[in-house]
Amino acid sequence: MNIITLQNRRSCRAAGLALALLTTATGFAKTPDVQTALDQWLGSQPGGVAAACVDAGGVTFFNAGRFSAKDARRLTPDTQFEIGSLTKVFTAILLADAVREKQVTLEARIGAPFAPGKITYLQLATHTAGLPRMPAGFISGDPANPYAEHDLASLTRDFAGAAASARESPAAYSNFGFAVLGQAVAGAWNETYAALLTRRVLQPLGLNDTVVGWRGADAQRLAPGHNEAGPTANWELNAFAPAGALVSTTRDLARFVQAYLGLADTPLAPVLAETVRPRVAGEGPSLRIGLAWMIQQRGGSTIVWHNGGTGGYRSFVAFDAAAKRGVVLLTNHTTGLEALGFALVAGQMPEPPKAPAAPADGLTEYLGNYPLAPSFVMAVTAEGGQLFLQATNQPRLLLNRVAADRFSVGGVAAEVSFERDAAGKIAALVLHQNGANQRAPRLAPGETPSGPKEISLPAAQLADYVGSYQLGPVALTVTLDGTQLGVQLTGQPRFPVFASAKDEFFWKVVNAQLSFIRNGAGKIVALVLHQNGVDQRAERLP
Repeated sequence: MNIITLQNRRSCRAAGLALALLTTATGFAKTPDVQTALDQWLGSQPGGVAAACVDAGGVTFFNAGRFSAKDARRLTPDTQFEIGSLTKVFTAILLADAVREKQVTLEARIGAPFAPGKITYLQLATHTAGLPRMPAGFISGDPANPYAEHDLASLTRDFAGAAASARESPAAYSNFGFAVLGQAVAGAWNETYAALLTRRVLQPLGLNDTVVGWRGADAQRLAPGHNEAGPTANWELNAFAPAGALVSTTRDLARFVQAYLGLADTPLAPVLAETVRPRVAGEGPSLRIGLAWMIQQRGGSTIVWHNGGTGGYRSFVAFDAAAKRGVVLLTNHTTGLEALGFALVAGQMPEPPKAPAAPADGLTEYLGNYPLAPSFVMAVTAEGGQLFLQATNQPRLLLNRVAADRFSVGGVAAEVSFERDAAGKIAALVLHQNGANQRAPRLAPGETPSGPKEISLPAAQLADYVGSYQLGPVALTVTLDGTQLGVQLTGQPRFPVFASAKDEFFWKVVNAQLSFIRNGAGKIVALVLHQNGVDQRAERLP
């Protein structure tokens, strides 16, 4: 919980005085005690939080907490963290650089490795391409590492399926879109995304401790991630690297903010300026979107910001160009940093956390856990008179009431509605997204999610299902390994399915089911995939 200065731990009092003298002469003069704010934010959570406050007087670093319960090392400005979706602003810089170098134009339709279509680079960079947050039918073999099995080949196939029906739309946040954007820009240069970003963006900015993927980080300096349940695995973003794979430090990101504020020289200054030019309207009248960056009017100031999160980390960067002030916050925990960050960049002391209060009237009845699948639960919570939704391994999102028992999901093109039983009690949540309606029953207090009841079928009967089934441009291949039936979608790994009845099967890794269809003679002629509220029939191939 120390201020990172040239002083050591034994001179804490002197270090505090030095900080006070420094902030008196800089843009953070109105911030009484950043260290106290960090300590209060962290509380008793595992892990820690690191901060960098940037202004015309330089950079001041702070931290609170330690690496983990088993690793008592304090965080430093050189501790590395996964920064999640903050990666998107680097992908946007790469796009702006490619435009400057005449490799692409913003209005051009994206090219290789993707099939020709109507979607442009600008639409992808501003979340207006009409693509969903994730590809339809996105399957995670490991919920703790959800992107690991999604390579470039599967991304191109997913895009081909989505692009045909996508239409330019109001801004709707899309990890899918930014994965496509980064890979398309890399394709224009005929390089890999990681190599291109390093050569064209990270090295010119002098960000030597910022790398693509946690495996490129320094194992001794990479803080382990945590969520409410404990330590988490690092994410393999694979083809989704342009949407969230970067690892960085507060020292590197402070240098990054200095470059944006004109406080550090960089050959990329014209490129950076292009990314923060407002392009489209965001959600609400105060928000505009540049190339990835969110540009928001707050308290009479224009704040440029972006956040990020992976399974065990959160990040937040914001700056006020007029005031020459910025803030970097990184944590190896999944608690959001936005309230803390917005207060600090405004030169204000955040409100200290308060004991959880009873939700405002009308909100209490919605609280609870709603599983879409045994391994994917949506938790509805309340804080400060507002309702929030957080799905397994996803950031917490604000719910805004739009009608009785219906809410929009902040930052996502989705809504949720709540169903009531005959007694008027909330019984289920329905997620409305990408044209599908997915129902999640409410769990009773202390209840754990469970899927369909698994039964055993004879191996001879299981063999009847083996074969290939045509589902649009792809195929579902059903195989049998001993007594375990498995299904593989073209270009994806094989996942086991489990019988709940004769001809009825379900996955445990995703909320989806299969029904096998027989003809009058009892022969299996097709299957039906039930997922996201949609039933898709696939004919059996000879």
